[in-house]
Amino acid sequence: MNSTRTHLPRRLAASLACIAALPALAPATESGVDNIGPGTDGFFILPLDVNGLPDHMFAFNLYYNHYEARKLNISSLGGKVPDVRIVSDAIIPRLDYLSPLRVFGGRLGGYVAQPYLRQQVGVFGLKDQRESMGDTTIAPIILWDMGKNLTLGAAVEITIPTGKYDATRLANTSNNFYTYKPLVSVTWLPTPRTELSLKTTYSFNEENHATDYKSGQIFHFDYSASYKVTDNLSLGVNGYYLKQTTDDKQYGRTVQFLGEDVDDGVRGQVFAIGPALYLTFLKYASAEIRWSKEFDVENRPEGEMLWAKLTIPFSL
Repeated sequence: MNSTRTHLPRRLAASLACIAALPALAPATESGVDNIGPGTDGFFILPLDVNGLPDHMFAFNLYYNHYEARKLNISSLGGKVPDVRIVSDAIIPRLDYLSPLRVFGGRLGGYVAQPYLRQQVGVFGLKDQRESMGDTTIAPIILWDMGKNLTLGAAVEITIPTGKYDATRLANTSNNFYTYKPLVSVTWLPTPRTELSLKTTYSFNEENHATDYKSGQIFHFDYSASYKVTDNLSLGVNGYYLKQTTDDKQYGRTVQFLGEDVDDGVRGQVFAIGPALYLTFLKYASAEIRWSKEFDVENRPEGEMLWAKLTIPFSL
C-alpha cells in the first residue's frame, strides 16, 4: 500500500493518522503509536534481596507480544470507527545487567531491548503490513534493597528510532522519534505467598522530523498482583493504565482531529486488566503468560493484549 495519506479526503486522512502503525505494541499519539509497550512488565518486575545477588548478575529475558484490535474509539467522532483491524506481533530479547557499583545507596545496572515486529493495519478497505527490527530501548537503572521482601528501582529509558519508517505507509516498525522516559518500579511481598509489583513511567517524546509532528507526554503504569498456589506456581491479575497528559502538536500548533474546530489534542487513554500465570523452574528461571482486555478507551484502538515472558538469570 503505497498511496500517501495526502491524496485521501481530509477527514479520512485524519482518521488514518490515529491508527497508522503499532511499533510500540499499542497505539496512541501520532499515527496511533507510542514508545511505551504497555503491559510489558508483570510479575516480579524487580528482583528481591538485591544486596545478596552476585557482583556481576545478568538476566536474559525473551518476550512475546500479541495485540489485536477491531475497534477504534475517537472522542471527537462520537465513538467507535467501524471496519478496523490492527494486529501486532513482536519478539523482544532483553539483556539485564546488575553491577557491584553503588549509586545513591543502590546498585547500578542497565538493560537493552531490541524488538522484531510484524505490523498489520486495515481500515476503510485499506491495508498495509510491515515486518522488520523495531526501535531499540536502552536504560541505566538503580535498585535499592529495602529488605528481603521489598525492592525499589529507578531508571531512565531511552528509545532510539532504529526501525523502518515511511510517512506514506499505514504500517511501520519505527515511530521515527526519540522518547525519554523516567521510570520508578517496586516489587513487594506483603506475605510469603503474595506478590505486588508496579512500574510507573512518564514519556517525553521528541518531534518526528519527517512529519513535523510532536506527540504529547504520557503517564503510564503496569501492575500485577499474584498469589503462590504451589511452591512453583503463582496465579494473579495484571494490566496497565495509560493517560496522555499534553496535546499532540504539528507545525507548533495543537492537532485538530477533524481539521476544523475541535481542539482535542488527540489525547489518548486506556485501562486494561486480565488474568496471569507465573511459573518458576530450574531454581532461578521463570516463565509467565499474561492476558488483558482494554476498557475506558479514548482516541486509541480498543483491543486485547497477550504477553509471554521467559527469564533466565546467570552470573559471571
